[in-house]
Amino acid sequence: MHTIEDLMRLGKELNAPVEAMEDVSLLAEPVRVSGLTLPNSLAVHPMEGCDGDAEGRPEPLTFRRYERFAAGGAGLIWAEAIAVAPEGRANPRQLWLNAESKDRFATMLRRARKAAQCNGPDHRPVIVAQLTHSGRYSKPQGAAHPLIGQRDPYRDPLKPQLAPDMHAASALPADWSTVTDAYLDELQAAYVAAARLAFEVGFDAVDIKSCHGYLINELLACRQREGRYGGSFENRTRFLLEVIDRVHGELGADKPVFVRLGVYDAIPFPYGWGVSEKDYMTPDLSEPKKLIGLLRGRGVKMINVTIANPYYNPHFGRPFNEPVTGGYASPEHPLVGVSRLIRLTGEIQQAFADVAIVGTGYSWLRTLMPHVAAATKAAGKATVIGAGRLGFAYPEFARDIVQKGRLAPEKVCVGCSACTQIMRDGGKAGCVVRDNAVYGPIFRRGRMSNREHLSRLAAACTQCQEPSCQLACPAGIDIRNFIRLFLDGDDRAAYAVIRKSNVLPEVCAWLCPVEQQCQGGCLQHFIGDAALPIADIQRYLAEQANEKGWSQLQIPSQCSGRTVAVVGAGPAGLAAAAVLLERGHRVTLFDRADELGGIVRSMIPADRQERVLSHEISAVFKDVSGERLTLRLGTTLGRDFNLDMIMAEGVDAVFIGTGLPKSIEAGHMKADGVYSAGEFLGGAKRGEAIAVTGKRVAVVGGGNTAMDAAVTAAQCGAQDVYVVYRRGFGEMPAWDAERNRALAAGVNFLILTAVQGLHCENGRLRGIALCPTTLGEPDASGRRRPEPVASSTYELAMDVVIEAIGQKADDDMGDVFCGVETANGLIRTRPNSFATSRPGVFAGGDIVRGAATVVSAVADGMKAANEIDTFLQQQ
Repeated sequence: MHTIEDLMRLGKELNAPVEAMEDVSLLAEPVRVSGLTLPNSLAVHPMEGCDGDAEGRPEPLTFRRYERFAAGGAGLIWAEAIAVAPEGRANPRQLWLNAESKDRFATMLRRARKAAQCNGPDHRPVIVAQLTHSGRYSKPQGAAHPLIGQRDPYRDPLKPQLAPDMHAASALPADWSTVTDAYLDELQAAYVAAARLAFEVGFDAVDIKSCHGYLINELLACRQREGRYGGSFENRTRFLLEVIDRVHGELGADKPVFVRLGVYDAIPFPYGWGVSEKDYMTPDLSEPKKLIGLLRGRGVKMINVTIANPYYNPHFGRPFNEPVTGGYASPEHPLVGVSRLIRLTGEIQQAFADVAIVGTGYSWLRTLMPHVAAATKAAGKATVIGAGRLGFAYPEFARDIVQKGRLAPEKVCVGCSACTQIMRDGGKAGCVVRDNAVYGPIFRRGRMSNREHLSRLAAACTQCQEPSCQLACPAGIDIRNFIRLFLDGDDRAAYAVIRKSNVLPEVCAWLCPVEQQCQGGCLQHFIGDAALPIADIQRYLAEQANEKGWSQLQIPSQCSGRTVAVVGAGPAGLAAAAVLLERGHRVTLFDRADELGGIVRSMIPADRQERVLSHEISAVFKDVSGERLTLRLGTTLGRDFNLDMIMAEGVDAVFIGTGLPKSIEAGHMKADGVYSAGEFLGGAKRGEAIAVTGKRVAVVGGGNTAMDAAVTAAQCGAQDVYVVYRRGFGEMPAWDAERNRALAAGVNFLILTAVQGLHCENGRLRGIALCPTTLGEPDASGRRRPEPVASSTYELAMDVVIEAIGQKADDDMGDVFCGVETANGLIRTRPNSFATSRPGVFAGGDIVRGAATVVSAVADGMKAANEIDTFLQQQ
C-alpha cells in the first residue's frame, strides 16, 4: 500500500475500516495534561531494549536509545518497563530503579533532555517512567521464575516457543503456587518507592503498567483467585488502585500518575479481561471503562490504551496466513488488528473526553501512519498518537511528521519483528534493518544461539569420511560426532564429546579464529552454501552445560596422593589443572594476578568474549575443595621465589603455562604518551583506561592485540585512531574478523608504513615520524621484508602511541625456571612431548610454541596433563 486510497480499499475488503487524511498538521498541536505540556501530539511508546546491566542500571545502548528518541522530536517519551523489584524483572538486563541505579537513570534523563534541544531550546518532551512487575513472565536470572496471580488453563501450559511473550516461562507444574496476598501487600510499597525515585531522578510522571499479561494485568482477570485480590471487580482492581492512592498519599496528589492499560486480553472468560463471556474474540469494555472511571476519579489524566499481547504469535519472518511449525498461524490480517485497536481506543476516548488517551498500533502502517494518526485525532478517537517499533527503526519520525508532514519510506519499520526476535534470543533489542551497524551483529549472534535455527543450519553436515573440520581444529575435537548428537537432540552427549578435547569450549568458541580453523576446513565451505556454524553450536552446547552443571569437574573421591604445581592460571594452566584434578591428583595453582584467566582476563576486551570467561571457570571448577585445589594467586615468581623453591615444597610434578605476559617494546619509543598494549588494555579492563578521549592515537602493530587496542581506543572516545603497520594487508597477522571489527569501529589503517621516531616536547609526545615502506624478499618469518623509503619520511601529529608489536616471556625467565632449557625466549620441550629438560617439569601453551590461539593453549594444557598423569603413574 502506497496511498490513502490503497489503505481505504483494503480496509473495506477486510471489513476493517481505517480512516486517513492528507493534512497531518494537527499532530503538531501541543497537549496539556496534569500540569505538563507535550510539545506535540506524538509519542514514543515503551519498547524494552533489554540493555541494562545486572543491577538494572542503564548502559551505553540505553543512553543511546533515549538520546535518539529525545532528539527525534516526540512530545511524549513513554519509557520502557522498569522493574520495581528484582524478582519481577523480565530478563537479567531489564532496567530496575533502586537506590544503586538511580544516579545512572538521572544521567540518562539529563542526556536525553540535552539531546532534545536539537529540536529547539523550548522543546522539552514529557518523559514517563513505566513501573512494572513481570509476574508470570519473570526471569530475573535468565531462567523462568513465574510469579502468577492465578492458575490459568490458557497461559499455564504454554511452553517457551509457544508462549504469549518473549519472556515466558515453560509449562507450569501442577503444584506451582500463586503469589500470596501478603506478597502483594508488600509489593505496593515497592511501587511507591520506585515512583519516589522516578520523580527524584527527573521523570515527569510514572505509569503503573497494567497490560500485556504482566502481574497487574493478570490480577485484573483473577476471577478464580481467593482473597483480597481476586474474585470481585473491587478485589481484582484493588492492587492497581491502592498503589495509585499510596503514590498520591505519600508523594503528593500533584504527582502525575498515568496508566498503560490493556483493555482486552483475547483470552476466554473467566481468565480474560475485557472479553465477552460468550465469545472471547468479542471485546467487552464494560469493566475496563468502569476501571477508567475510578482511575479518572483518582486524578489519572492520561491512559495509554493497548490490547492483548503483542508477542503472542511467533510467526517471525512469515506471511500472516502461513502456518508456523510448532507455533500458531496468525488468525487475521494485521490491518484487522490495527482497526480493532483504533476502534476500541476511540470508544474509550469518546467515553472519557477529559482524559488524554494515547493510541497505539500504528507502526505497521509505515508511511501511512501519520495520515491515519491525524484522522484518528481529528475524529476525537485519541489525544496522543504513539509508535513503538517505528521509534526503534525511525527515532526521528515525530520530527519528520511535524516538519515535513510525511515519513520517509526508507526509514519506516518494515514489520519484520527482528527486534522481538532479538529479545526472544536473549539479546539487546533495536532495529536490525534500519540500525544494522549496532543491532545486526546482536541479531545474528542471537540467532546463532537458537537451537532450532542452529539445527537447520547444521543439517547440511555431510558426515565426512575424513572430516577436514576436525583436522583443522587444534584441539582435535570430534566435530562430526558432536554435530550428529546435537542433531539427534542429545545435547549432553554432544557436549561430552567436545569436553574430551576442550575443557573451556565456550571461551574458545568466542575467541577462536574459526574461519581459519574448524569452519575454514568444513567441506560445506567449499562445496555447499556456507560452512556449518560449528563454533556457534559449540558455544550453545557449552552455555547449556555451564548452566545445567554438565561441565563441572568430576573428581574421584579417592585422592592419588600426588600433588602437581601449575604455574600460570591462563587457558593452558586451567586446562591442565582440570585434567589433573579429574585424574585424582591435588593441584596447587600459582599466578601473579589475583584472578584466574591469564591474559584472556587481563587484556582481551569484554566485547570479544561476552564476559564468558568467569562464568565458564566458575562452572567448571564449581565446588572443588581446598584439599584438592589450592590457589596461590597474587604470587609473583622471580629470583626470590622460583622453580627450585616450588619443587622444594614437595610437589611431584610441575606444569608451566605462563604464556607470554610481557609486551615487546621498541627501544626508540620512550616518552610520556607512549604505552604498551598490555598497559592500555589492562587499564581499560580494570576501568582505569588511559585517557584518550578526543585525542589522536596510533597503534603500532598488525596482530589481534593491535586490533583490540585500536577498537578499545575508539570506544574510549579517541578522536582518530590509526593502526600503523610496516607490511601490507596480506602479511598482517590479525585475523580477518578482528581486522573487520577495527574497520567497523572507524579505525584508520596506515599500511606499508614504519614508525621511525617520535617528536616530543619536554618529554611529552607531540607526533610520530613515519616512513613508507616497500616489500622486499621474504625474511625468516616467511613474510616479505619491509624496506623503508627514507626519502619520503614525514611527521604526523599524535597524542598517544600504543605499542602492540608482540608478546614475550619475562626477562628473568631463566632465573625463574632454573634448570629448564630455553631458546629464543621460549621453553624447549622434548620432541613430541611436553616434558622439559628438567625431570618432572612440563610446559605448554604460548611459553613453548610462541603466540598462538586460546584453543591451542587449552589443548596443550590438557595433553600435558595426560602426560604428567602417565609420568606420575610410572614413579
